[in-house]
Amino acid sequence: MINSIGILKKLIFVALLIFIIHVLLFNTNVITGKEADFYYSIPLLYGLFFLLSAVILIIVTKISEKNFDNTGMVFMIATSIKMVVAFFLVRPILPLEDNKIEKINFFIIFILFLLIETILVAKILNKK
Repeated sequence: MINSIGILKKLIFVALLIFIIHVLLFNTNVITGKEADFYYSIPLLYGLFFLLSAVILIIVTKISEKNFDNTGMVFMIATSIKMVVAFFLVRPILPLEDNKIEKINFFIIFILFLLIETILVAKILNKK
């Protein structure tokens, strides 16, 4: 039996740790003040991707409890939907020429949450 709350606790811990490091990085002298020009703030992106990841992990844990054979497929479908949402979020940022840091920032946050999800779902799949 996989515990949804345990999985979410791991997600919260890792996301919070990465968020603190990310915010501290933007407070260094090298890139201080760059985030003021961002279309989406860093906390907003973390909140959105955290929410999407939490929903995906809850769905995957519920599916793994009821029908374990479909767990991987549900994860792939949910991740594909998340990628579509991320594409629509990044569309206003893509044409911006002067703010490459924001584009890199967006994709790093997206990839970090995708990595966290993949590792946690791999743990769910390996428990069977």
